[in-house]
Amino acid sequence: MPLAAAGIGAAGSILGGITGGKASSAAARAQAQAQQAAIGEQRNEFNTIQANNQPYMQAGTSSLASMLNLLGLGAGGATGQQGAIDALKASPTFTALDQTGTDAILQNAAATGGLRGGNTQSSLYNNRSNLLASVIQQQLGNLGGLVNVGQAGASGTNAAATNTGSAISSILTQGGNTASSGILGGANAFQNTLNSLSQIAGKYFNPQPTLQLPPQISANGFGNTAATGIW
Repeated sequence: MPLAAAGIGAAGSILGGITGGKASSAAARAQAQAQQAAIGEQRNEFNTIQANNQPYMQAGTSSLASMLNLLGLGAGGATGQQGAIDALKASPTFTALDQTGTDAILQNAAATGGLRGGNTQSSLYNNRSNLLASVIQQQLGNLGGLVNVGQAGASGTNAAATNTGSAISSILTQGGNTASSGILGGANAFQNTLNSLSQIAGKYFNPQPTLQLPPQISANGFGNTAATGIW
């Protein structure tokens, strides 16, 4: 009977330890999978934000380069600046405004009889010069607006990157804690199994001695051989 009881106890302890260890490992794996899914979702969200901001960032980058060239601060220096000004002069906007101003000056000169006068030539020169300065300023303003748009897009992407990094770091920390808990849970289950087996083995191989009380002495002097108890 003691051997059977010990076997049953040992089997129960082993089964409990194995079951507990597997449960801890399974829970840790499930949690790790959930955390990897969360990390993937965080990265997807960041990629979406980055893709949405990319056109604005590209526009801002290109506009900044054009602005620097127009100001003579680009990589091409004065040569780049002259190229930017020449491009403005050849633009449809400048060409249309220049033609409109020229037509107005010539019509006014013809009406007043001063078509061949020096004032007409001076007016045409000043009109073109003032128009170029105005178009340059307008172009700088337009480029500056696009640079601001690009900067806002870059700031949004940077903020998203920071938030994503923080979220993923937090998830990875939780994953480390979960893995540690799973390992410790399995180790504790195994240790409890060993402790239970040790206790069972100790009871089986080192049983406590059972002592019989000395026989009682009856009134007639003969001993009563029935045991009265256990020490």
